[in-house]
Amino acid sequence: MKSKADAGQSRLGERLRALRQARGMTLQQLAEASQCSRSFLSMLERGQTDVSATLLQRLAAAFELSAADLLPGEGHTDALKIVRHGEAPRVVELGPGVQVQVLFNDLLQKIQPVLLVLEPATEQRNDTGHAGEEFVYVLEGELQLTVHGSPTRTLRSGDSAYYPSALPHCLANAARERARILTMSTPPRIV
Repeated sequence: MKSKADAGQSRLGERLRALRQARGMTLQQLAEASQCSRSFLSMLERGQTDVSATLLQRLAAAFELSAADLLPGEGHTDALKIVRHGEAPRVVELGPGVQVQVLFNDLLQKIQPVLLVLEPATEQRNDTGHAGEEFVYVLEGELQLTVHGSPTRTLRSGDSAYYPSALPHCLANAARERARILTMSTPPRIV
């Protein structure tokens, strides 16, 4: 039977692996960024060793997070996760008129729901793509969706689309009113 400390190490290791993979980093890249050996990081991700406060700080800095962000909370055992209205983890401005609100921010989950708000004449472009798949659902307004190799499609309120997010893609608002879009990405990534 695992002790509470062993379970905490295991959850920290899972969180580190999920963050590393979400960033598209190899173990070697994270080792270099955190000034740690690759083999030690591998053991840490597998929950086979503990981490010092100093190394935890260096790992957090490599992910541009705080050490507290890396530590798994005690409440991660409940299968049901609820985020109440107005309590979504964070809002990120990705440029003038483009706002992303991460609705549930846990990189250990399999999907990442995000509310994307596009003001008129703005776009959210990803010219290189990213690992995984993406689902979009237009809550309000109109969206011009372009996925590499396909013609631009217009989606209106109630329309949805699904595509491999490894392809370059662009979500644009060419209308006169704000567009609100629910997106679901897998695997989760840091916005």
